[in-house]
Amino acid sequence: MVKIVCKKGDNIYTLSVSTTIIEEVGAVEVYGIRIMGKYGTAEVDDISVDYHYVRRLFDLLVEEELYPEHLLDVVEDYLSGAFPKIIPFRWEIEQSCIA
Repeated sequence: MVKIVCKKGDNIYTLSVSTTIIEEVGAVEVYGIRIMGKYGTAEVDDISVDYHYVRRLFDLLVEEELYPEHLLDVVEDYLSGAFPKIIPFRWEIEQSCIA
C-alpha cells in the first residue's frame, strides 16, 4: 500500500491507495488525496488508477499549500484538463514527507 504523508504549513497532505471494483476489469488500485487542515478535512479517494498522474497533482497541492476546502474544485479541474498538460514531476519534495 502506497501512502505518502507531507506536512506543510498548517496542513497535512496524504496520498493513499485503496482497492475498488470496476465491473469490466475487476479489482484495481485507485489513488486519492486527503488534506487535513486547521479548520477542516477534505478527501477525494478515487482520483485515478495512474499513480504518477495523482502524484503530480499531490506534489502541486503540497507546494501551493492548498486548503482542504479547495480540494474538490482543484481535483475536478485537474481531471477535466484545465491544468497544463505537463506539470513537473518532483521526485524529491522539500517538505517533510513520510512514505
